[in-house]
Amino acid sequence: MLLLLRALFQPLVRMLALRNLRADRFGAMAALLGVALGAATVNVVLILDVGTRAVEAKSFVTNPDLPVFTEQTVTLRGLRPDGQPTAAADAQEETHEDYEIMRSAIRLGSLSAFLVGALIVFFTFNVAVERRRREIALLRSAGALPPQVAAVFVLEALLLGVGGAALGLLASIPLAYLAAKAGITTTGRARIPLHAIRLPWSAMLLVCGTGALTALLGVLRPVREALRVDIARALRPRFLEGGAEQRRRMRGVMLLALPFMVLVYGLLRPFFRQSVPLFAFFVLEAGLVCAAFLAAIVFVPDVVARLGALAVRLAPRRWAAERLLLQRRVEHSGHELAWSVGGVMMVFALLLALHIATAALKQEVSTWAGRALAPYTFFYPDAPLGHAERMLPRLPERLVAARFSSRTPWPNVVYAAPADELRALAEATGRPESIALSRRFGPGKAIVSTMMARRFDVGPGDQLEVGGRAGMRRFEVVGVTDDLGYVHAPGAYRNLRTYAVIEAADFPVISPYATAIGHTVAVADPVTGAAVAGGGPETPPWGELLAGVPQARDVRMQTGVEIEAVRRKATGRDFVIFDMILGFTTVLAAIGVANQMVLALHARRRELALQRVLGMTAGQVRRMVLMEGALVGALGGALAVLLGVPLGSAALGALRTVSTFDVEFSIPLEYGVLTALGATAVALGASLYPARTAGRSNAAESVQYE
Repeated sequence: MLLLLRALFQPLVRMLALRNLRADRFGAMAALLGVALGAATVNVVLILDVGTRAVEAKSFVTNPDLPVFTEQTVTLRGLRPDGQPTAAADAQEETHEDYEIMRSAIRLGSLSAFLVGALIVFFTFNVAVERRRREIALLRSAGALPPQVAAVFVLEALLLGVGGAALGLLASIPLAYLAAKAGITTTGRARIPLHAIRLPWSAMLLVCGTGALTALLGVLRPVREALRVDIARALRPRFLEGGAEQRRRMRGVMLLALPFMVLVYGLLRPFFRQSVPLFAFFVLEAGLVCAAFLAAIVFVPDVVARLGALAVRLAPRRWAAERLLLQRRVEHSGHELAWSVGGVMMVFALLLALHIATAALKQEVSTWAGRALAPYTFFYPDAPLGHAERMLPRLPERLVAARFSSRTPWPNVVYAAPADELRALAEATGRPESIALSRRFGPGKAIVSTMMARRFDVGPGDQLEVGGRAGMRRFEVVGVTDDLGYVHAPGAYRNLRTYAVIEAADFPVISPYATAIGHTVAVADPVTGAAVAGGGPETPPWGELLAGVPQARDVRMQTGVEIEAVRRKATGRDFVIFDMILGFTTVLAAIGVANQMVLALHARRRELALQRVLGMTAGQVRRMVLMEGALVGALGGALAVLLGVPLGSAALGALRTVSTFDVEFSIPLEYGVLTALGATAVALGASLYPARTAGRSNAAESVQYE
């Protein structure tokens, strides 16, 4: 080790290292960008997360470290019919746990870019050192000591690692500011002002240091193996040798280990779920999914070797020469494409899984909105003490309205409404279940939303105890539903869905914390409700009905359809940060594909020169390279669909476990098609430069190689 450190500062070592970097400019640039983009992605997420926490720390509604001030709102308790209290969930933990898990998932997601960057570095140095075995043998035969030869490659790795880490550190700062300006956060609950951004220098330097170390680790093992080669044998001309034997041994172990791991975890999962806290359970699930995800890369060489040649046969028959040569390359050296195929597979599988999860959450919003929002229009004031009921005289006579009080403050939300008005509202919707429920509603009764029922573990027949400065009273729960009783107000999606409704006569029990009846108003159209029984749509023609209603400056009006659109958009906005992370990862995947092809073409330049001498044109060589890029994209895209679908299903399963959202797995057909087409397009675009380089190669010069 001491000899290696001394050799790093020798002039000959520096000269050879710089010469090698200049000779492999594209590979060096790819490794540099791999470290830089990987480190920058993780650092941007860290900066945004620190900024998000700083903004959300100002309010106990968004800060999980602050206690909930229950003296500012009513107290709630669920009771069984015999008076026994129910096992209620902690309001603070229930509210913040989803967001803490989302922050952890975002941090884990940022590692995907770091991983792809690391793969680029490892592949670049593995191929570069393997390709220079003859050069290493020449240096050894000329008297160079092993530490001196190793120092050349170690110095290259240090230059690329430190340079990439520095570039990633510098790039992460403006990227974080741009992301914050675009409204990207790690929870989606707040916007980060630019002046609130804080740079976690210690964490950022640790990430960049790890990136530089990755480059160094990527060169140590290849150099160690290269120094052990037989010099006489290495000086003989030959093509690059693969590691098929080692891969076969590894594949045999993985064939046994993977299903065994899945079976063991499947048997023990119920015990983990019961004995481990939700956040720890999520981390455990995420770790196992990542391990299985990475293990799947082991099988990529076999897939490429077995299916690659079959896929090549689908190419147009008029390109017979290019197709034949590419088929032979896949059959004999298909493992060389595994790095590129695996990178494309990993990136687009994550993209597909993300969009499956996003689509499921948007569908959950639409399903809830179809019950709670579709038949209604809502009026609510801008000011806390305002009243929306003054809009009632301006509404068309055919509409039916129900007045509500304001909500008691979070986290215990209760509001009141007159039973007769709520009954008229239910009858206007034409829903038999809502009508039957409204007829059971009255003084001493309560309707609770599905999320409120889950939180306090109550159902029809149970009791909800409401207390505060005005005394305490118990209400019989007559129904659990989202179809009736919702009124809109500004706030977080989950908080707005957690509420209880009591009768107007019982308003005094919540009066110290809420504004009187008439604060907000819900409106329905009985004509549309009557048509629902005949199979008509539940959404009234609000554009026509409310066209002549004058606007009020201090009262907002939103239809259920408009609120649904806002919530769906907000759900998509919450996942923009994942799109940003995977966007960087996609760029890295494209760089990796291009780098692999450039390195492979450099190693095959004698083979390509012989093909040119035998009559292939430059256009045919370019076409063959482009076909190879399309093959990488097609195989990577197909594997991404096969891997992304179960990964998306696992993500939704974890989401159902750690949250109260009722998400269902479904995958639109176009998602799989777009994933495959996107992967092919990225790989094909990445192969343009290698194809151009291959077409311009000098056949006469390349034939003399070795």
